[in-house]
Amino acid sequence: MLTTSPGLNSWTAALPPHTRVTRLNYSSTSGVDDSQTAVTGAVFVPGGSWPAGGWPLIAFAHGTTGLARDCGPSDHPDMFGEVSLIGSFVRAGYAVVTVDYQGLSTRVDAPPHPYLEPRTAAYNVIDGVHAARSVEPTIGAKWVVVGPSQGGAAAWATAEQYGKYENSTQTGELVGAVAMSPVLDMTGYADAAADGTLNTAQRFLYPLIVVGASRADSRIDPGTYLPGLSTPDVDARMSCASGRTALAAQSHSPDAQALGSAAAQDSSDATALLRNTLQRFALPSARTDVPILALYGSADEINPVHVTEAALARACSVGDKVARDRREGLGHSFDPGPILGEWIGARMRGLHVQSDC
Repeated sequence: MLTTSPGLNSWTAALPPHTRVTRLNYSSTSGVDDSQTAVTGAVFVPGGSWPAGGWPLIAFAHGTTGLARDCGPSDHPDMFGEVSLIGSFVRAGYAVVTVDYQGLSTRVDAPPHPYLEPRTAAYNVIDGVHAARSVEPTIGAKWVVVGPSQGGAAAWATAEQYGKYENSTQTGELVGAVAMSPVLDMTGYADAAADGTLNTAQRFLYPLIVVGASRADSRIDPGTYLPGLSTPDVDARMSCASGRTALAAQSHSPDAQALGSAAAQDSSDATALLRNTLQRFALPSARTDVPILALYGSADEINPVHVTEAALARACSVGDKVARDRREGLGHSFDPGPILGEWIGARMRGLHVQSDC
């Protein structure tokens, strides 16, 4: 299945003149049970003549929006702020495909979004690239995947699954992955929630982690881990209906400080179940030949720097080619600066890959 529709008029102002924009509905695969699913996204192609070999492509994997069907960026007027970044990529001479992930769209029916389940995210990105190249034959063979936060983990997972997933052969050549503030390993949230030691930012994210895990493992009952929230409250926290991301909506919640503090305190079995599920989501999970650029802050309030660096050390130990860029004093969100464009450009030109391992 591959169908298209016009891009939204509200995107045009942030994009270079004559950019071609097409929304995509395409087939993909669930990493939870290998069932066939439907996913949405959009493809953006510069105007004018394409270079020899076609437009180089950036696959953009978005950060956390929410877990409800109304949280797909390509369903929203400003794509939750992503249109400006996409415009900068187009101005630099790249085609761009954005991916909403399974379950995050009002345009197709699909199973619920299994937040942070890595194979689903990777398959959605890989199939999105295939869809973009099918719709836009001016797109060339080389592509890079880029993502922040949840998208950083999706970018890493894409690097691992590229070549293993059967549809990879239809996408061209993945020459690099950029993981910005990637949430590679959230296993520690299970014990921190049970101990009441989640910080404020982590408490905002914790309900999404629990519900996402429950969608990959039916034994996880969100009510066990979120005892202070009713089912309607939990559903509201997953939604982006107000035009804000679910994460942003939670930051104004009067009971945010209490989230996680009582979760699973009376059940070591429940804590272990959540911990084990999150461990299955953790990255790296396998060696990849795809070069990776990891950018992260030393003061990341969502994912502690020692957790990120432990994951990067594991990647190095299995032979991954990782360039690490630690930003001292910066938190989860920051401007990557010129290194982003320089590194992507070097990968597209086939230059030597620097690794800090």
